[in-house]
Amino acid sequence: MRLSHLVLENFRNHRALALEIGDAPVHLFIGPNGAGKTNLLEAIALLSLTKSCRGAEDDDLVMWEQPYLRVRGTAVADDGGERCVEVVAERTPRRRKATLLADARVPAGNVVGVLPSVAFLPEDLALFRGPPMGRRRFLDQLLCQVDAEYLRSVVVYQRLLRQRGALLKRIAAGDARAEELAVWDQPLAQAGAAIVAARSALLGTFSLTLANELRQLGLPWRDARMVEERQTQAGDAAGIERELLALLVHHRPRDIAHGATSAGPHRDDWNVHVDGRHLATFASRGQERLVLLALLALEVAYLELKRGERPIVLLDDVFSELDERHQQHVLSALGNHQTFLTATHAPPVSSAVHVWDVGEQQEVALRR
Repeated sequence: MRLSHLVLENFRNHRALALEIGDAPVHLFIGPNGAGKTNLLEAIALLSLTKSCRGAEDDDLVMWEQPYLRVRGTAVADDGGERCVEVVAERTPRRRKATLLADARVPAGNVVGVLPSVAFLPEDLALFRGPPMGRRRFLDQLLCQVDAEYLRSVVVYQRLLRQRGALLKRIAAGDARAEELAVWDQPLAQAGAAIVAARSALLGTFSLTLANELRQLGLPWRDARMVEERQTQAGDAAGIERELLALLVHHRPRDIAHGATSAGPHRDDWNVHVDGRHLATFASRGQERLVLLALLALEVAYLELKRGERPIVLLDDVFSELDERHQQHVLSALGNHQTFLTATHAPPVSSAVHVWDVGEQQEVALRR
């Protein structure tokens, strides 16, 4: 996959921008902090996910005092076909949003993954020490791009979770009966089980090769795996569904008291364990950065395998704490994937890299 054109209107701090992107495999955005380099990568990721890869709400993506945003990308697929994706979101009380594929309006689910991408952003450095929400989002953003059924399960689960939460509050206020929860618990457990099973399978797949990826980056650890922390024990979706349903029934009194559902994939977690130790308990910041790069390599390979398409790679400020050897390793490992990077100053790169200057007034110009 190769992005050939990118158009932004009122996206973050970019009022109007149109880039014609050349055939170079690597593109480097250079500019001062605050110029909007990260926002360019976020806009590309928006075309993959139809929402912010950083967890921001659509309203936060719309330029200040502007009524809407528009991001449009045209790409050439590995088979030579052209793909055009557009996302439009309004900052209005109705918060209307439209997703277009080949200029035809389609449901957002039809767009997710059409322009596949993976991203490394500065906030990802909190992945191992931050709250579980970020780790769940890491899995969801990847799985939603390769599995339409998983995406459907996530959408259904989130809707049912909101509806059950509203009912819990009504029960606590005396406006509904606890028996009414049975209507929501079965479908919630079914959708939740599909999510848990898919996440578990992905973590298992990554665990098979994570240690090898880390060794290639010079980390001397013998064993590395991604360890689940979930409330269910079953390995298959049917078994997980039964366990989740039992937990939902068992925790009804507590859920009513707190006005929130306490069991399900929205409460699950995972982390990296190295040689039997939790990564966050001993790894340096530099080591954590290398682990993130290893995970990114696994994401790239997984997307390519599942979609039969090379994803676009987005690397924000990835070189700031890497020595030249690791910088060259990253570039060589991603050599056949279109890659967009950002930096405040240009690192040593080959003449084949297209360098773009991003100015303080958000102007973007190709240097070479």
